[in-house]
Amino acid sequence: MVKNLLVRWTGAALVVLPLGVVAVTWAGSPSLQRSYVVNEFSDTVSVVDPTDLTLLASVPTGIHPQGVNVDPLGRYFYVTVRFTKESDDLLEVFDVRTNAPMASVKVGHQPDHLVPDRTGARLYVSNKASNTLSIIAVPEFAVLETLKLKGRGPEGLVMAPDGRMLFIPNRYTGDVSVIDLAQRKMDRIKLPHGAKPVAMGIARDGRFAFVTDEGLNQVHKIDVDGKAVVASLSVGQRPVQAPLHPTRPFLYIPCRASGEVYKVDVNAWKVDKVISVGKGAHGIAYAADGRYAYVTLSLEKPRGRVAVIDTETDRVTATFPVDKAPTGIAVLFGKNQGW
Repeated sequence: MVKNLLVRWTGAALVVLPLGVVAVTWAGSPSLQRSYVVNEFSDTVSVVDPTDLTLLASVPTGIHPQGVNVDPLGRYFYVTVRFTKESDDLLEVFDVRTNAPMASVKVGHQPDHLVPDRTGARLYVSNKASNTLSIIAVPEFAVLETLKLKGRGPEGLVMAPDGRMLFIPNRYTGDVSVIDLAQRKMDRIKLPHGAKPVAMGIARDGRFAFVTDEGLNQVHKIDVDGKAVVASLSVGQRPVQAPLHPTRPFLYIPCRASGEVYKVDVNAWKVDKVISVGKGAHGIAYAADGRYAYVTLSLEKPRGRVAVIDTETDRVTATFPVDKAPTGIAVLFGKNQGW
């Protein structure tokens, strides 16, 4: 993994100089089709063309990759890893065009999920064991600030549509941290007793946020202004990621232990459909137009798979193999966990 990079922003391009080599990156084309799947037990990222489901590359990462996301400008994809040989816990940065490693950034202990802001200038990483949030500058790839959270066990954070607030579920304290990024104020939202929140989604107007709860096998609806849970709904066993569909008022929630995706109507607040997908349903990401949802199947053997759901029919139209224990997934220019 590349370390100790000299990074220079010229105003038009990012120049990176590892060991005397010059590389230049620029914003990617929206026509470029890529999906990125992290495989925790293979220490790889599978790069897939979602148009024909072909494997384009298997990119080595540090040990135990956890989360994955993509730069909104199409320049980079990002992976969090735990217990690498180079350092304890890292954010790794890769070039979208070449899949080559560009940088590694030391973050907090056991980095989990990550989300870029909509300008592409900042990255936010939740660190599960250190109970911190790392704020990273892009394209400098330097930690600007490390915020200590009041809750414990932060996981699948989400950013408000206007970019002003972050919501971070805390698995071990059963609550949600709320961070006002402009004023640097923190608050917490209480969840029902026994909650073990995992990941979050948010409505397009920012009025409501949604958090999956592995402890109670529910999803909770949060009034953002009131900072309170206003409704809860039972779903499958061990619900995981929960980004809202990009164009319609539905959550498609992979449930790891039941091998199903629960489609939740967030306006009517009811389960609209239950879709069988395969063993270990975990991560989910959408194509930009929302026509397809891609769900990682972390417990399929001998290799993990990804199920493709046509969201117009709510049927699985295909599955394709990746590597061992796929967890996170992100689609270039798509709708991913964190937004």
